Amino acid sequence: MPDFFNSLENALLSSSVNETIEMTQQAFELCHQNSSFIEPVNRIIKPIDLVRFPDKPICVAPRDLPRRRLGTEAGKRSFIHAIAHIEFNAIKLALDIAYRFKGMPAQFYKDWVYVANDECKHFQLLCNHLATYDCQYGDNPSHDGLWSMAVKTDDNLLARLSLVPRYLEARGLDVTPAMLEKLYAQKDMDTAAILEIILEDEVTHVEFGTKWLDFVCENEGVEREDVFFEHVERLLKGQILGPFNKPLRLRAGFTPSELLELERLDKRKLKQT
Repeated sequence: MPDFFNSLENALLSSSVNETIEMTQQAFELCHQNSSFIEPVNRIIKPIDLVRFPDKPICVAPRDLPRRRLGTEAGKRSFIHAIAHIEFNAIKLALDIAYRFKGMPAQFYKDWVYVANDECKHFQLLCNHLATYDCQYGDNPSHDGLWSMAVKTDDNLLARLSLVPRYLEARGLDVTPAMLEKLYAQKDMDTAAILEIILEDEVTHVEFGTKWLDFVCENEGVEREDVFFEHVERLLKGQILGPFNKPLRLRAGFTPSELLELERLDKRKLKQT
């Protein structure tokens, strides 16, 4: 399906928000309407440094982002914008794993474009909500921590599956419930409703990470837990942060022994001891 992979490439190389979404949705429709999915044997993968993002928001170091309380209108606007930025990066992340890694089963590509399409839905919900605060995506500064991990793992599928869906995105399963508690306490039902959708979808996205990490590990004759923690140590230097949402992580395919090891490595707990 050359048109499918062309759509992925066009979405990744575009700096336009609208074009990225349009090409993502096109790729989703192409692969889910065509049961005879065939990857071109000699397709060429362009380097990850050619992937483009919009000129705005301006990216700064996390420490340079302004801190605002969620209870203020400015704080709420900043919070929604930050989540929108995460979701836009998540579109590019899901597109890139489908584009960059060759020779996988057809369902691999379908799964990750399904994820990218979900992220488009989340992003659009958040942008529509931002408009009620007289704000649009790009108005606030943001950081690019998510995408930097894609760059570090551009040539290693085991590392990508371990550290993007199963570490960085899995953090959403841990932190979103606490965000929802604050939003419900403030009776902000509109923002909470969007985060509820994102949280439920995110379980499936992390589960895809588990599913395909299992597949690659089985093909290579290695143990998933060993691979996961090896890459955590090598690329994150063991910087594991809890607490962990055990029920949601179990739904997403984490094992009890993985959760025990994550808790053992939890940097916040180690600081308290």
